[in-house]
Amino acid sequence: MTGGVEHDVLPDPVTGTILKFTKPGRAAYVVDFDIGTPRMAPAFPVDYLNRLALQDGIFGFAIRFVGLGGDAGNRRIITRQNIVRGRPARWEEIIRLMVDELGFTKLRHNHGIGYEDSYAFVRDDAVVFDMRPANVFVTESGLVVPVDCIPVKLPQGKRAFFDK
Repeated sequence: MTGGVEHDVLPDPVTGTILKFTKPGRAAYVVDFDIGTPRMAPAFPVDYLNRLALQDGIFGFAIRFVGLGGDAGNRRIITRQNIVRGRPARWEEIIRLMVDELGFTKLRHNHGIGYEDSYAFVRDDAVVFDMRPANVFVTESGLVVPVDCIPVKLPQGKRAFFDK
């Protein structure tokens, strides 16, 4: 298995999908506004599953809950998503998807959420962090598909924070 900060991944070429396992004893991360500004925080399982549902709602890319794995002290949430065959998106393709097609505004900086070189975008209902070529692919047909970003439902009254 290979992986990153939040997940280990296992391609399943027979089904054309990839299995994603959260790190043992973790439920990945969410973005919260508890201190008034956005920050990464360890997620509870329900928070993580809500994050995945929001990602599906924004991008229409089905992530399916498979179940729990690991032993009792080190549970892992397991999800499945289609393998996206294509090349990493270029920055301008990411911006076009988010701004022109989905109605987001590009933020000046990512507020320390996700990888340092990633972009962040906001609209009235959500903020999406960690948008970068390693997380967004372009299929042979030209479809731009984010596969590993960090969306968060925008809490009421927080849009003004990003409009500064």
